[in-house]
Amino acid sequence: MLKKGFLLCLPLLFCAAFLSAQNTVSVSGSVKDSIGNPVASASIAIVNQTGAGIIFGTTNDKGMFKCDFQSGNESYAIKVTAMGFQQFNQVIEQKNNEQVNVVLKQKSYKLAEVTIKSNAKISLSSDTLKYNVKGFQESNDRVIGDVINRLPGIKIDENGAISYNGKRITNVYIDGDNLLDGRYKMATNNVPVGAVEQVQVIERDQPVKALNGFINSNNVSLNIKLTDSAKTMMVNSAYLGAGNKAYVAELNNLIFNKKIKVINTFKTNNIGENLEAEQAVLGQSFNNEVALKLPKTFLSMESETLPNLKEKYYLLNNDYSGSINALIKMKADWGLRLNLSTLQLKRKFQYNNTVNYFLGNTDTIRFNEFQDNVYKLNQWHAEAQLEKNSKSVYFKSITKFEIPKWKRNGNTIQNEQDFGQSQPTNQLSISNETNLVKALGVNNILQYNGLVQYYKIDENLKIAPGIQQNIVNGGADYLALNQQSSTKNIFINQSSTFKTKFNRFVLSAAAGASYEHNRLNSQLYKTDSTNNITSVGNQFKNDIGFDNLGLYGRMSVLYLLKKGSINLEASPTLNNINYSEAEKSTAKKNTYFVLNPIIEFRKTLGKYSELNARFAQQTQFGQVNDIYSGTILVNYRQFNFNDTPLPKTDLTNFNLRYSYRKPLKMLFYNLMFGFDRTNQNFINSYTLDSGLTKSVAIDFRNTIEQYSLNGNISKYIFPLEINIAANGSLSMQKGNNFYNGEITPFKSYQLNTGLSLRKKLFSKVTLSVAGDLSRSLNKQESLSGPIENESANEKIKGEWLHNLSSALSYALTYNFVSYRQFSQEPIRNQFLDFNLKYAPTNWKSFFEFQCVNLINQRAYQQITSSANQLSTYQMPLRPRTFLIKYSFTF
Repeated sequence: MLKKGFLLCLPLLFCAAFLSAQNTVSVSGSVKDSIGNPVASASIAIVNQTGAGIIFGTTNDKGMFKCDFQSGNESYAIKVTAMGFQQFNQVIEQKNNEQVNVVLKQKSYKLAEVTIKSNAKISLSSDTLKYNVKGFQESNDRVIGDVINRLPGIKIDENGAISYNGKRITNVYIDGDNLLDGRYKMATNNVPVGAVEQVQVIERDQPVKALNGFINSNNVSLNIKLTDSAKTMMVNSAYLGAGNKAYVAELNNLIFNKKIKVINTFKTNNIGENLEAEQAVLGQSFNNEVALKLPKTFLSMESETLPNLKEKYYLLNNDYSGSINALIKMKADWGLRLNLSTLQLKRKFQYNNTVNYFLGNTDTIRFNEFQDNVYKLNQWHAEAQLEKNSKSVYFKSITKFEIPKWKRNGNTIQNEQDFGQSQPTNQLSISNETNLVKALGVNNILQYNGLVQYYKIDENLKIAPGIQQNIVNGGADYLALNQQSSTKNIFINQSSTFKTKFNRFVLSAAAGASYEHNRLNSQLYKTDSTNNITSVGNQFKNDIGFDNLGLYGRMSVLYLLKKGSINLEASPTLNNINYSEAEKSTAKKNTYFVLNPIIEFRKTLGKYSELNARFAQQTQFGQVNDIYSGTILVNYRQFNFNDTPLPKTDLTNFNLRYSYRKPLKMLFYNLMFGFDRTNQNFINSYTLDSGLTKSVAIDFRNTIEQYSLNGNISKYIFPLEINIAANGSLSMQKGNNFYNGEITPFKSYQLNTGLSLRKKLFSKVTLSVAGDLSRSLNKQESLSGPIENESANEKIKGEWLHNLSSALSYALTYNFVSYRQFSQEPIRNQFLDFNLKYAPTNWKSFFEFQCVNLINQRAYQQITSSANQLSTYQMPLRPRTFLIKYSFTF
């Protein structure tokens, strides 16, 4: 009996012995992402040394968890997983009430796509909105830019700049790689639509991995995701076209794979396609980084008025362009990018401009000018970038080299005075930008930014026979006038930044120095009747050195909200500005201290909307082109000089933006209010007569204020199958003008509205209509009473696209432009274009027949108005152009 009882109790004894060898362990803690936001619904698992799960749990909405288990004679670890983050593993010390605070890092690969609506036309993953190209593609589309302009929420302006929900984008990536930087039009204009699977909008884009968690980015970028076939093969495309005194040719070579991306182009045409615009920098960044100085020219021989219509109707050109763009991805997150481009342009401009100035203390001043000019440009641009982008180190060094040379020649008639002009200009620019970010542990980084830039500009304006005799030659006739100007600039900026984060705060402190040196030399020469060349006088001579040494700091506090952030920043700067004029033996020294505060607030409201607010104050100082006192003939009818202390401009800006996007409904809209105030210690005083303008900057406290309200909406209406977009803006500006010795306060009101509709009427017919209306009212108060000037501008575009069969389609496009100044008859311009496309089945090529300006409108008129000016601009248009094109891939 005892033996039987012992056998029955033996299992219990073993269990008791086992349990006595175990302890109850409680593990709790929190799970957050790299910027301190709690991660809800993360999976928690306690595993033993073989990987078998002991107990499982999840985090609550605050990212907290707690797991209790019985430990044995083996080791244990905690494993944390969450969608969008790397898996976390850590050995447990097996002590009771152990605290484990987990920080999850984002995955380096993209999340799987989550389809949300509309036959996968639009899908959403995290902060990336994805458009399926096939869902929006049409038969006449050739490059991806044709599709992007039709995507709900996205708009491309006439220059090629892209906006998403009213916000300018920063970059366009190709499969996640930045091949072209801000010159992204070379991608949208050249990547074939058939090579693209998706167009992705990346909100809050921040590509520097080492800065994740230290910056709350407000940038928006696009990513062109390629098809699998385009990633593994070379794509070559070309087209040739000829017509009535018209030609066009293009050759593109594209290579896209994991290790190398290449876009090589060669283009030429004389049909009004502006190749210069394709290489323009369009990207826009909202980061507070030091930018390169833009070279400023002094001299000009042409009017600044440009027609408000597409260039294909008026641009008389012979353009050649070529570019080589390559991105090579190397080991250990290194990449090398090379960009080389050239532009060889020849343009012809012919126009007549009648200008009226309405001044309170004098009669209306009028003058008429006619110009017939030829513009030639020879430009080379080279850029090399070496980059390493890892989680612990970021390094980028960009070297740019640019040589633009242009020459203008032409004949001008001003108020029946005839003369010729020539303006050769040579420019050289070289720069290097270096950025380095090094992670110091998990919560600290050290950052270095360096910039070095040098440029020079040599300008020459020649006019023959001599003009403005009363000013430059005592009223006597002479043979020629020659204005020369030379500018040299050196700009250096170096800074170091330390950033640290704890809890929800990111603190940043920076110190740096900048140095800018300008040199201006200018002189006006005349050729008398005996061909002797002499200086007009010392009053037309400048020899100025300008130096600006700045010592600055930057302090910021970024507080990360649950779904947003608050950023407070100040950049205290001490500027020592010295300039001297060798001719006048004068030297001036100026010392300024400014704070430059910035306050930013961002908050995500619910799932679909966001509120942004920004307040900033900034002080800018004049440069050498703002302080020269010797007179310069800036163009054939205007003399400029300065009689003012160093120009100082205080800028105050406030804007409030609300944006909403609901991809499920294909609905996007935004609304923004803006206020800008400019306080200056100078004003430009103009003295006008019918053939001459004198401009002098004088000492005057001048304030300009502007209020603006604008919004955009884009919606796809499913029951009607209509894509509709609308925009509107209202602005008011007030300030002062100074003409002919009288200061006249002015107010300017501007209203702009636009509406576009796109509807598939039948399975093979698509109709699109777009219209824009702008209206301006300018008022000024003079001693003689108020002066008002009101004008309106209407633009309408309609397009009919009909697919007759799978191989044959045609398109009709109608453009209408109307200008009306309310005291004059309206001016109307209209254009009709026709396009016929034949794409044989299973061919890798197609034929096109194009006709531009089918109704053959030969003249164009445009009215431009301001607070005290009204001008009527007239120019000839390109004649009706027929073109047969053959496009092919190989």
